[in-house]
Amino acid sequence: MAKLINYAPEAWNYLHGVFCVYKPVDMSVRFMRNVIIGNLCRDLNELRPRSVPPIVTIEGSISEGLVVKQRKNYAAHPLVLGPLYHPEDLRVSWAQHLQKNVSGVCVMGVNNGCSGTHRVRESRLIRTYMVSGKFGLATDNQFHDGKVIEKSRFGHVTKGKLWKSLMNIQASHQQASLQFLGLDPQSQEAYEALSSKGLVRPGEKSGSLLYSLSVKEFNLPDFTIEVSCINETGDYLKELIHSLGLMMKTNAVCTQIRCVRYGPWTLGHALLRKHWTLEHIVNNIGQSRPLLNNITPATPSLVPLEETEVTDVSTVEQ
Repeated sequence: MAKLINYAPEAWNYLHGVFCVYKPVDMSVRFMRNVIIGNLCRDLNELRPRSVPPIVTIEGSISEGLVVKQRKNYAAHPLVLGPLYHPEDLRVSWAQHLQKNVSGVCVMGVNNGCSGTHRVRESRLIRTYMVSGKFGLATDNQFHDGKVIEKSRFGHVTKGKLWKSLMNIQASHQQASLQFLGLDPQSQEAYEALSSKGLVRPGEKSGSLLYSLSVKEFNLPDFTIEVSCINETGDYLKELIHSLGLMMKTNAVCTQIRCVRYGPWTLGHALLRKHWTLEHIVNNIGQSRPLLNNITPATPSLVPLEETEVTDVSTVEQ
């Protein structure tokens, strides 16, 4: 049952935990953090503040009689003190740093929840991206907004060839992941480990590892692939598209990067910009609490990659 809160100190007590937002494209994570803090301060200041006791005064003289009176305490009046909640009062952090031209799921923490974002970061959760590219072009920054430095033919590229290249890349990363176990990729122990327990998830900081690659859309010259990975960056995903172009004996440039899943958090949990308010963030903290409690501990282990349905992103703000 939903509880209506109109008392600012009570709302502040609920403002501790981890929540999930959808980061728009062309917005830095730091700017998004400042917007969220500004919205939270605005909503907190609109609620009923803590009551201030009146000033008790004793007036009159002993000969004529003393009178006890109560007067309004203007020392704590909003026109004297200003807003009760300031941006400096809130601590907001993020679990992963998405570059300005990367959009999608972003896990953040507020106040005591900042320790939760550290736990999420150290758990090395697998992230899933929808990465779009375009064959036939090469730019100086490997993104579509860069300066075009080369053009090439792409008519020979087929969906089958693209699948084959993705499988070659996935196989090479699977062999690299086995090194965290110290197993020979051709041994029976490696086969039994992967078939029985799942994929290797390093507990410490490592290089970028790709766990799953698949083609989602193919309409020359445009294409979209789904990438499940760990310890990646936006630049690494751009380099992946560039490498795919070279493997196809042409060029390719990245046109869009969108994070659709971060561990248990998906697009269904992410708050759009119009929902970056106190009410929605407090509700999202409650939804994210069981997800945070069930994440995998930060130790080297074999963790199965669950197959989850990706929410339709056609209605998500770009």
